[in-house]
Amino acid sequence: MVSSEVTVNALLAILNVFFNPAETVRRIKGNKTAWFPPILLGGLIMAAYNYTLPRATMQALRNEPPAGFDQAKLDSLVSAMEMMSRFSTISAPMMFALMILVGAGLIFAMCILLRINVRFPDLYNFMAHVGMINAVQTLTHVFVLRNIGSAITVKQLTPNFGLAGLLPADASKLAQGFVGFFSVFSVWHILMLVIGFAALTGCTKRRVFVATAPSWIIGMLYEIVVTLSR
Repeated sequence: MVSSEVTVNALLAILNVFFNPAETVRRIKGNKTAWFPPILLGGLIMAAYNYTLPRATMQALRNEPPAGFDQAKLDSLVSAMEMMSRFSTISAPMMFALMILVGAGLIFAMCILLRINVRFPDLYNFMAHVGMINAVQTLTHVFVLRNIGSAITVKQLTPNFGLAGLLPADASKLAQGFVGFFSVFSVWHILMLVIGFAALTGCTKRRVFVATAPSWIIGMLYEIVVTLSR
């Protein structure tokens, strides 16, 4: 009976983070192992992505070989690709946990600067649950790639979940990187992060927004840098 109650509570904590993160906070606060279910689930989703993307990339390159590459050169890359894919797939749960840890660490540092009282275990638990929104984006990406199948192109490797498609063709790369970061999922993540963290700390949403911003600003800057380097 106790085991089933724990399972139901863990499931409801994950489900509520998508629409009612304050309820997630209520269910996980003070629970030292609440991070485990979302980390496990998110890690498995990341493993599926790490398994799928390299193979989709290789197929896209076969369909649209880069300048100076023929099928023989692409075939020579297969063994290295499979080795990297195998490693990234196996290590995915650990990498997902590490990504959550980095985000939680940045927010915890901001909490110290802003004198926001929060326990790091509670913060990590909540960040693991909010990270499920990013995991859903990753899972959606996997479904898109698998749905396209063998006819995939290089451009289709990065489906657009945001507003980047609304930009004019001559938009600057800076604008493309900035707007491209704010997908439906990233905005959803930011909103639930702020609402839930406000419930966890009892602080105003404005103050919480400042404290949590570094956890996603780094991703935004990375997206801009990658876009500028293309």
